Amino acid sequence: MKTRLLFLMLLLSVSFGYSQVISVAVVGEAAGGWPGDAGNPGPIDVHQMVSTDGENWTLSDLTLTNWNNPGGGIKFRANNDWVINWGSAIFPSGTGTQGGANIECIAGTYSVEFNSTTGVYAFIGGTVLPTVMLVGTAVSDPGSLTMSATSATEFRLTNVTLLDGTAQIDIDGGLFGGDTFPDGAISDPSLFIPVTAGTYSLITVNIDSGAYSFVAAPLIPPVSIVGDGVGGWPPFVGPDPNQLTSADGVNYAINGLTCVVGPAKFRQDNDWAISWGAVDFPSGTALLSGENIAITTAGTYDVTFNRTTGAYAFSQPTIALVGAATPGGWPTGTPGEIDPSVMTSTDGINFTLSSIVLSADICKFRANNAWAVNWGSADFPVGVGTQDGANIAITTASTYGVTLNRLTGEYAFIDLLATTSFNNSTFKVTPNPTTNVWNFSSTNKTIETIQIVDILGKVVMTIAPKNTLVQVDASSLTSGLYFAKITSGNATETVKLVKN
Repeated sequence: MKTRLLFLMLLLSVSFGYSQVISVAVVGEAAGGWPGDAGNPGPIDVHQMVSTDGENWTLSDLTLTNWNNPGGGIKFRANNDWVINWGSAIFPSGTGTQGGANIECIAGTYSVEFNSTTGVYAFIGGTVLPTVMLVGTAVSDPGSLTMSATSATEFRLTNVTLLDGTAQIDIDGGLFGGDTFPDGAISDPSLFIPVTAGTYSLITVNIDSGAYSFVAAPLIPPVSIVGDGVGGWPPFVGPDPNQLTSADGVNYAINGLTCVVGPAKFRQDNDWAISWGAVDFPSGTALLSGENIAITTAGTYDVTFNRTTGAYAFSQPTIALVGAATPGGWPTGTPGEIDPSVMTSTDGINFTLSSIVLSADICKFRANNAWAVNWGSADFPVGVGTQDGANIAITTASTYGVTLNRLTGEYAFIDLLATTSFNNSTFKVTPNPTTNVWNFSSTNKTIETIQIVDILGKVVMTIAPKNTLVQVDASSLTSGLYFAKITSGNATETVKLVKN
């Protein structure tokens, strides 16, 4: 009985430990910067709140900057980690939800109240903000839309669908209208803005000057990915550089994106009015004004993003050699078919097949077991493949080492037919792999020349020893796979080399 009781107590303590809130802090770009990623708490959060009951938390004299910086806004988080966090786009008061959006705060100094059970929060002080709403017959049920503040005078709505009808701006119960569309200035309460039905990516009003604007959403809004992990944060000169492509305004993609370890976010219209993020990598579901995506592994990725669901993924493609010249032949188009001759890569850019038997026939490279992305060219054994290019004609049946750079399309077929087992070969190489030197030896022939070729087919070293024993210094070469073409008299042999 005692053992069972102790086990039950341990189980309860573990269960409660996952949700226990020991501390709460205000974090974010507007509060001095975001802390570490999920599972990597790092130092204690700076703006710690205080509580007498472990549920109601307060913080005095918190100074915030405007939320609309790169990755801006603030959130509440527990225990100096991202396992438990709360957010909502509403400011200065609202109800935070687990993993919710960044709170779009206004610059000022506030007293903060937060309940870690209900998620209810309030920022008290700073600039007293009015309640601003878009109302009228153009607004579908419930008939009004509360606008978010980006400063004490600027208010906005994003991604709004309106009906044919009229609209006014409600400021703390007072109605103001205009008589022009899509731009104008609110003034007389007897005026009504004549709205045309449609979806609007951004609606703004300045309650000081009265200027308003309705920006129609393009059929396919531009979406980009920005951040230190993908080349830098805005502002850029002109549109964001890493623009995703889309055929339907929902599913977006960018191929061959070079990433380093660092943060990133998706954003629409080359602006921070609409952005998405989440801490998960390499895939997850992004939230509007969510966290920065923490890219944890550098590499070259194909990135997909769904603007409706927020689902995103960073992936490195599979690339295979297909065609009548290959053992697997041409793909049949059967759903779920997997290409057999899959190449390998360590960086998502350079792909290799260390050895494949090819017949004198045609072939091509293709990605992800589909024809949407493929490379070909009439040149052999080296060339530059292009999308939907010509079939590559293998002129001589043999065993080849094959390389492809998926960004440039450069490829090479290296004939390995003369390669034989080291135990039975006339030529031997030791040690292999090596870290410093390769020792080439021949039992009965003089080694005339040795060419060291990298996996891209580039000759990196040529020597003419004219001896039966040769030492080749490999210390200057980068780690990886190489080929040695050894010439002796009229005979040529190729051996594979590995540099550690």
